[in-house]
Amino acid sequence: MPQIAFRALAETDYPGLHVWLNRPHLRNFFQKKPISRAEIAAKYAPRIRGEEPTHCHLALLDGRVFGYLQCYRISDHPAWAALIGVTAGIGVDLAILDPGLIGMGFGKRMLARYLRDVAFPLFPDEHDCFIAHELANVAGWRNSESIGFRALRDFVEDGARTRLFVLSRG
Repeated sequence: MPQIAFRALAETDYPGLHVWLNRPHLRNFFQKKPISRAEIAAKYAPRIRGEEPTHCHLALLDGRVFGYLQCYRISDHPAWAALIGVTAGIGVDLAILDPGLIGMGFGKRMLARYLRDVAFPLFPDEHDCFIAHELANVAGWRNSESIGFRALRDFVEDGARTRLFVLSRG
């Protein structure tokens, strides 16, 4: 069975990130507009340097990049906390960067391992994880539900009807 591992995003990943984030399959729900290399550097450099509280990682399948994930403490992002009506816990976002691996179960494995091996260990005092999916992103919310996330409430983000899910670690 192919092995999934994670590593922190690095500035040397910018050229690859530029290619990955501009792939058409990410337009619907993750990277909705084309993004330039300069915009990638402006957005991700502060995170990589620890100047912003979002932790960014690449998922590797047998050593090859196939996914992107990020996690953060909800309270470190007050506007997001207010929008979703949550003040504690962590948030997570993800995308499968390789369209050839969509629908093969790797998203489920990637998310479950990330929570267990990276996200919750980064925030040991937090017990709940939240993820949001646009209602139209059926594959995304089914993926989250398949590892134990449960629907909490709906809200509107940037004009899109979105559902908030929560997973509590045992």
